[in-house]
This record gives sequence, structure tokens and C-alpha cells, in this order.
Amino acid sequence: MKIKSIILTALIAIAATSGLFAQNKADAKSNNKTLVVYFSWSGNLDKMAHWIADETGGDLRRVTAKEAYPENYNKVADRAKNEKDKGIRPAINVNITKEEMANYDTIYFGFPVWWYDLPMSMWTFLESYDFKGKTIIPFFSHEGSSNGANALPTVQKLAKGATVRTKDALSIRGGIVAKSEKEVRAWVKK
Repeated sequence: MKIKSIILTALIAIAATSGLFAQNKADAKSNNKTLVVYFSWSGNLDKMAHWIADETGGDLRRVTAKEAYPENYNKVADRAKNEKDKGIRPAINVNITKEEMANYDTIYFGFPVWWYDLPMSMWTFLESYDFKGKTIIPFFSHEGSSNGANALPTVQKLAKGATVRTKDALSIRGGIVAKSEKEVRAWVKK
């Protein structure tokens, strides 16, 4: 009878400890300090952002323009050029409050290079939050501006008080993003 009691006590202790570990793991995930935020029109940045969030365990948020961009490439290019030339900051949708943003330490920041710079929707995003003390790691797609053109200096300028790791930025040609999953995941691990 004494042996049964010892075994039962041990099993209860193991079960309780397993539950505690599971709870600690859940708590750690809910206290995540990494955010992956991105803007995507063609879907390229959507793919990249999901791979990055998967590798980091970070929270994922997509930025969209309240007035959706057209599906036609030429119309999107025209609108993007007009916004850039006139300094228009389009209203955006993003599911993150300023209070929630304050909880993040590291932000993976994704965008396509449009007209040699950030899409203006991402200007709106960067001007809407406080980035003081945060680390921002850019990732982007391009169709020729492999160094990001003016986009990386723009991120540095607009994310006041943040450390923007431009030398660690990930740049992938838009046309090969779909085949770049291993490269993106390796970049995150590095």
C-alpha cells in the first residue's frame, strides 16, 4: 500500500509539473516581444512575413491602405507615384494599438520598394507609433533597387529613437520571392 501511495504521489507531481511547464510555455508566447509588420500588394511580402513570424515566433500584423490599391499593376504604380510625389499619407488599417506597440522590443519591418522608397502607407505607419528604444530590422522586395534605394534612410528618419539595422536588412527580388523560403528562414536564424 505504501508503494502505491508513493507511485500515486509521483504521478500527481509529474502531472502537475507538466501542466506548469505547459502554462509557462503559453505565458512566454503571450509575452512575445517580437512583431513582424508588413505591407504587401502583390503577396510577396505576405509570404516573407509569414516565414519570418514562423521562425521568430513573433506576432504578425499586416498594414493595408483603407482605400484599397487597385488590382491592375499600372494603376497601382500610378497611384503610388502620385502619393509619393505629393507626400500623401494614406489612411491605413493595422490591427495594433499604441499600447500594444509599446510592448514590442524588436520589429521586423517589411515592404516592397515603390518608386525607390517605402510605400506611402508605411510612412503613415511609421509616423503613427513611438519607436523609441526599439530595434527595427527591415526586409523588402524590389524589382531592381536591391539596396532599398531611399527606403532604408526613410525608415531611419521616420522611426525616431529606434535602432534601425539597415546593414542586416533582407533584400529579395520580387520575382523570386516564392522560391526564397530557405533564404528568408536562414536570414532570420542568422
